[in-house]
Amino acid sequence: MLGYTYQDNLVLIGTKSGTTRTSVALTNAYDVANKTKIFETGGISKLNFSILYTTGAGETDNSIELRIETSSDRINFYQILNESVSAGTSTLTLREFTFVGAAAATVYSPSLPLDVQDKYMRISVKESGVVTNAGTIYIEATLSGSK
Repeated sequence: MLGYTYQDNLVLIGTKSGTTRTSVALTNAYDVANKTKIFETGGISKLNFSILYTTGAGETDNSIELRIETSSDRINFYQILNESVSAGTSTLTLREFTFVGAAAATVYSPSLPLDVQDKYMRISVKESGVVTNAGTIYIEATLSGSK
């Protein structure tokens, strides 16, 4: 069993007042101001992104895409990687997390746990497949470690 001396929740995208969570409208591009957040992770071992994704009315099979980057200096960010191994050779590709919302006007609540290795992280999110009605998103992180 892991025992963390520090655990805290941090709202990254959207807002929260008491127990009321307010989402923001999604766009089809990364690095949009209210859908990108840099936050400190120094002293943290694990984090979990708790996501509320609501698909737009009349929209089906739309997806949210999350790009996670890390930094030791809050200036230079590096996108985390995927590794696939075949015949002893590791192939690295830039990692992007995609979640598909199959039904229209539906709230989905995926959870994404990650290990932490750098002092800062940046998360950015976008939506793909929208015809006319963009969805909304709220993301909160639970940070666990010995900060």
